[in-house]
Amino acid sequence: MAKEDRRIIAEAEMEEKIQSLALKKDSKFKLEGPWKKFRGKRSGQKVYAVDFAWVYSNLSVLFHHGGHGYVHEFIPLDEIWVSYNHHSSCKCKKIRKDNLVSERYFESSLRHELMELALMKRGLDYWAAHNQTLDKEREWGLLEDPYTENYQPLK
Repeated sequence: MAKEDRRIIAEAEMEEKIQSLALKKDSKFKLEGPWKKFRGKRSGQKVYAVDFAWVYSNLSVLFHHGGHGYVHEFIPLDEIWVSYNHHSSCKCKKIRKDNLVSERYFESSLRHELMELALMKRGLDYWAAHNQTLDKEREWGLLEDPYTENYQPLK
């Protein structure tokens, strides 16, 4: 059963507009800086570890632990961004004092963004894709839940 969307209408409308314009993005547009580190490729996407605080403060207060070009207008279509740290606005539990995300959290967030992107490319809106992916994220079992850290080594 789909989770009811209780967000403000403007947020849902903005996400719909970003998704509808995604394929019209300038493929030459790329943001770079010390806050963004290339981690490799996965499922044809370039994966970057980004500084949550920098992105949140300089690009969008709607950015959380990850994103892709169908959700954030400033992320190129061939990139997935996953934060390497938690921000003070983050509601996650069991975060270490250094605020760094665990390997498990990074991997769970990366899988989340890849699956969500694939669903949105097939036409699902953000809310439906996001919630289907959260359910799958729980099945993967890398974390107790998508909002609780786990610093145990990734096997």
